[in-house]
Amino acid sequence: MEHVAQKQHGSAYRYRPAVNGRDNLTRPVELIYLWSFERMIAMKNLALLAAVSQLALSIGSGAEAADLPAKAPPMAAPAYSWTGCYVGGHVGAGWNHHDVHDTNFSFGPGGTPIAGTAGVDSSGGIYGGQVGCNYQFASYWLIGIQGDIAGANIRGQVADPASRFFNPPPSGPDREKTDMIASVTGRLGATAFDNRALFYVKGGIAWDRNRWDFSQSAYCQQYGCIGAAVSDRRTGWTIGGGVEWVLSPSWSNLTAFGEYNYYDFGSDGTSFQVGRGFFDPRNAISTEKQTVQTFKLGLNYKLFGY
Repeated sequence: MEHVAQKQHGSAYRYRPAVNGRDNLTRPVELIYLWSFERMIAMKNLALLAAVSQLALSIGSGAEAADLPAKAPPMAAPAYSWTGCYVGGHVGAGWNHHDVHDTNFSFGPGGTPIAGTAGVDSSGGIYGGQVGCNYQFASYWLIGIQGDIAGANIRGQVADPASRFFNPPPSGPDREKTDMIASVTGRLGATAFDNRALFYVKGGIAWDRNRWDFSQSAYCQQYGCIGAAVSDRRTGWTIGGGVEWVLSPSWSNLTAFGEYNYYDFGSDGTSFQVGRGFFDPRNAISTEKQTVQTFKLGLNYKLFGY
């Protein structure tokens, strides 16, 4: 007969008969097992619920994202524009060729003059400033207008062509200095390298001033001078071209340029009666054809524009 140990007062255990053929000592074990099984089921249900919730959230987020407009790509930096007005300065060098002509009626037979011509070749530095405005159109093309003026120190001398009229011939040069060149020109150009460089041609009207020293001329040495230091102002035309570029994206208003110019001041110069005495008053020294070439480097600062 099965018995169950039971704790009693005064003794460790006592035995009682099993109920329904099962030992009462196994009952707590069954309860613990049942509790563990139920807990495991609850944990699995919670995990399944969490997974389903996560899936639902993912589907909902995807639907909302699909409804949102596509994110715009980052905007590119705006292209540089040459439209606007500017002011700047330049330095460079110039080369001048200027013909000087002597006429003498005193020695010609029957009042026919004798004459001689010589060419002065001179060179020197130039320095000045410019101001202008540009308008860029059709993406890459540019038109503009510019005025510039430069001081110059372009000097040269040549033997006086009248020296051969005298015997013995005086030995003395005619000296010239070009001290000013100015122009007003139009510009036509095209941009390149993402609008950061400009290639252009230009042309327009030009002026210059030349100072002559005839104090050592044959006329002055033979007859004395009545006007040895004279000025000659000329008007002509110019054509040229160059390249200009933006120095840096952080200094987009500052540009640098290199430029060549050709000037033609024609053949109609000024006639100077420089000698005194008994000779024919038509005897004179005249300036004739003059051409100038310059090359300059400079900077422009864009004052305003787009």
